[in-house]
Amino acid sequence: MKWKRGKRRAALKHKRPEQLVESLIREFGVVRGTRARGQVWIGATRRLGYLLEQTCLGRRARAGTEIGVPLTPNGAGNELVIRVCCEDAYYMCAFLRCLVVSEDGDEDAAREIRLGLGTREMDCETLWRVFRRDCGHAFALKCAATVHFRLTGWLPRSGLQYGADFVLYQRHPSLVHSDSTVVLVPDAAARRSFQIDDDDAPHRGVALDNGWPDWPDLQATSRLAVQVSKKFIEAHISAPKNVNWNEPSCLQHIYVNEIEVSRFNTKKHLENYQGD
Repeated sequence: MKWKRGKRRAALKHKRPEQLVESLIREFGVVRGTRARGQVWIGATRRLGYLLEQTCLGRRARAGTEIGVPLTPNGAGNELVIRVCCEDAYYMCAFLRCLVVSEDGDEDAAREIRLGLGTREMDCETLWRVFRRDCGHAFALKCAATVHFRLTGWLPRSGLQYGADFVLYQRHPSLVHSDSTVVLVPDAAARRSFQIDDDDAPHRGVALDNGWPDWPDLQATSRLAVQVSKKFIEAHISAPKNVNWNEPSCLQHIYVNEIEVSRFNTKKHLENYQGD
C-alpha cells in the first residue's frame, strides 16, 4: 500500500472500506436513487455522502448538474447529490442490497416520487436490462470485473486517465495511491456471446478473436503503468458460448482471471544472471 504524503497517520482516524460499508447498511438500510442520463443519482445527507464517497461507490455531483432529476430524499433532506456509475449501482442493488433505483419519467410522476406518493422502482433484473441498454454491451464485462474486484477487497475506479479500464485502490484515493491498472480482456467464447465492434486492422482482429489483447495497446499501457509506478493487470473474462448476457444470472457463469504483466528489462535480468 502506497500512502500519500502525510496520510498514513490521518488514516488511523478513518475506518477501513469494509467497515464503512457495514456502517452504510446499518445506518441507512436501503438508499433510494434515480436513474437518469446513464447513471444513478442519489440525494444524500452529508453522512450518507461521506460513506458513499469513502467506499468509492459514488462521486459528489457539481452543484446544478442534478437539475431536472427527481431526487428521493434519504434522511433529513438532500444536502448534496452523489452520482453512481452503472456498475457500482448494480453492485449496491444486487450484492449489498442497499440501493433501490427508480426510473426517471415525466414531470407529474417525478412530483409524485418527490412527495412519496408514487414509485417506479426497478428490480435487479430490470435494472440490468436498462443498464445494458444505456451503457452498451461493455456493461456486462465491467460489471463482472467490478463485482470480482470488490468481493476480493479492492476499490475499483475508472482507469481512463491511465489508458485502462480500472485502477485499483486499497483505501480511499485521498489516502493512498492506486496499486494497479486493469485492462479487461474477454476470451474468444465471451466475445462470441455478444457483439463488440472490432477495429478493421487485421492483426487486431486475429488477436482479439483468440482472446488476446492488441499488443501495441498492451505495450503502451504497460509502459505507462511502469512510469507511474503501478502494476499492470490483465483481467481475462471467460464465459460459456451460450450465456445469456441479457439476464443478470450470467454473472454466475463468468470467471475473471487476473494476470500480472511486467516488462522484460534486459539490463536488469542480465545483471541478476551474472550475479548468480
